Amino acid sequence: MTELGDEDVNDGAAPRVLILVLDPRSHKRSFKRVDGLARHFLDEEGANVDVVTAEPRGWDLLDERARLHMLDKAEARHPLPWLERTVVSRVPRLLVRPLKPLGPVGRFLDRAQTRVSGIVHKRVFLRFYRHVRPLLLMRIVRRCVDRDIDMAEVRRVIVIDYTSVPFAWRLARRYPDLTVTTRQERTLQP
Repeated sequence: MTELGDEDVNDGAAPRVLILVLDPRSHKRSFKRVDGLARHFLDEEGANVDVVTAEPRGWDLLDERARLHMLDKAEARHPLPWLERTVVSRVPRLLVRPLKPLGPVGRFLDRAQTRVSGIVHKRVFLRFYRHVRPLLLMRIVRRCVDRDIDMAEVRRVIVIDYTSVPFAWRLARRYPDLTVTTRQERTLQP
């Protein structure tokens, strides 16, 4: 029983907060903001904190008590980025490699191939991938959350960036009693 006389749905277990920050590089202060939220919920609210991200670097400041779920390797293994790397970089590099010993012509072709591959990657693929990535990450996060996080213990889901919104929307539909918000309020109350 709680102070208000309601039944405690978690049987006395510590509540869990899920912070979704799939693309923290989209906002300059995301890392500090997530660390501040995690520390508050760990220290003040006594909650367990899970941080889900697709960015492997920049988490040195995060409190070690918070569980960090990294999705960067799963994203790299997905067929879409793998196919782009293969078609745009690897195959052309394999075609140009035998021509390298030809001297200046071989070096010129090698530099041209590298430059063209970079341009296609930046100007074509990344523009397309920017729109597809939230949906791709949504599928990857769903598998991670189903496997690693007990959603019955989660009391609040905080969405930090726009890339996390599709998955948060899906969580809100799947668990209607769960508080899913983009507001970074430091409370467990709905």
